[in-house]
Amino acid sequence: MSTAAFPRLRTALLASALLLAGCASYHPDPLPASADLAAAVPQLRVARADLALPALAQYHFDPNAPLDGTGLAILAVLNNPQLKAERAKAGVAHAQAFDAGLLPDPQLGLTRDFPGNSVGASTSAFNLGLSYDIAALITHHAAARAAQRAATQVDLQVLWAEWQTVAQARLLYAQISGNAARLALLQQERALFEQRLQRSQAALAQGNVTRLDVDTQLVPLQSLNQTIQGIERQQLGLQSQLHALLGLRADVPLTLAPAAPTAVPDASQVDAARNNLPHIRPDLLALQAGYAAQEQKVWQAVLGQFPTFNLGFTRARDTAGVNTVGFGVSISLPLFNRNQGVIATQRATRAQLRADYQARLDQADADVRQVQADLALLQQQRHTLQAALPALEAAQAAAQQALQHGSMTLLEFITQRTALLDQRLALQANAQQTDEQTLALQLLTGLGPYRHAAPAPTLSKQP
Repeated sequence: MSTAAFPRLRTALLASALLLAGCASYHPDPLPASADLAAAVPQLRVARADLALPALAQYHFDPNAPLDGTGLAILAVLNNPQLKAERAKAGVAHAQAFDAGLLPDPQLGLTRDFPGNSVGASTSAFNLGLSYDIAALITHHAAARAAQRAATQVDLQVLWAEWQTVAQARLLYAQISGNAARLALLQQERALFEQRLQRSQAALAQGNVTRLDVDTQLVPLQSLNQTIQGIERQQLGLQSQLHALLGLRADVPLTLAPAAPTAVPDASQVDAARNNLPHIRPDLLALQAGYAAQEQKVWQAVLGQFPTFNLGFTRARDTAGVNTVGFGVSISLPLFNRNQGVIATQRATRAQLRADYQARLDQADADVRQVQADLALLQQQRHTLQAALPALEAAQAAAQQALQHGSMTLLEFITQRTALLDQRLALQANAQQTDEQTLALQLLTGLGPYRHAAPAPTLSKQP
């Protein structure tokens, strides 16, 4: 076949070569061979532009100063290894949305026949065809919108994971600080008991007290030591969790600032937030985006029930040298399938997502009300504990004088002292539980550091 006989073929092949020249290339990306944990707090990267929470972005962060709950939350959001993996999932979702937005490529086909010992054959034959699947254009818009909404859903899921990471960092800070306060009380009491034990042992050596008086003091002291050791073990576990949350090596020293009580949100603010949860909580917004994506999939399935057709153009020549130009159309006949199975599946999936969303919304409302009730009960308990404290302090002071004058036994004094210690520990535990419940309430309602962090995307319910 002569070169002049195929000017269009050469043009098509040249265009194909140019298109292939713009293809992406492959570069291997091997897995890491070691842990990637920071060896010091100042090594952790802090970029305010990467913070989606306005309250954290406006915070003056100094990695060299003792860290409070907000500082720990900033480090956790920016450096938590699990959050980095969640953000990588968002990249996959956006890549899928980009892929869904691309138009399908046309199909180019070429066949060539060489005649054998055939009578009348004067030249080789060829058939050059260009076709396009028109049906793919019908559902393309719905598929692209579904992928975009799915990407929005993943973005909101990442934001909800950031909220939870902030809450976890602040909770660990509250628990570690609470344990430190509890240890301070117990260690102060232990020092007092040890001092009194030493005096009793000296008195025993001089014959002023009996062995029973000394042994009586060993029981509360041993109990205190066991309690302190248990809290110290718990403290090590909490500190290990905090290091992992921050992406720090376990042996990195971490200095925490003294804790201050977290302000309990106003009841009117909580009620307003609870009534507006679908527009505040990222997890609910993510479910809304997923439902909007499913709406588009239902619409795509409905469009898929109509006849599909393929349009093509051909340029051919037979072995006798006869050249032809033509076109071809193929169309499906919706007689049996009509995409009814796909439509039923997508509609059932939509119904499931609707039920899931309603269940999550109901649970969110119930969680907020439960925390409100817990906080109200804790407040009542705190008033009761505080009301009883002055009487116990006065009774302990009187017991101290009575012990010195010999009108009270050492065992009775220890019992009175233990009652005061238990009351102070109960007050401290109440304060810590109140802080923990307040942190949970802020997370559930989007108040505190989460305020104005998740603007609701525009999610149309119609295709």
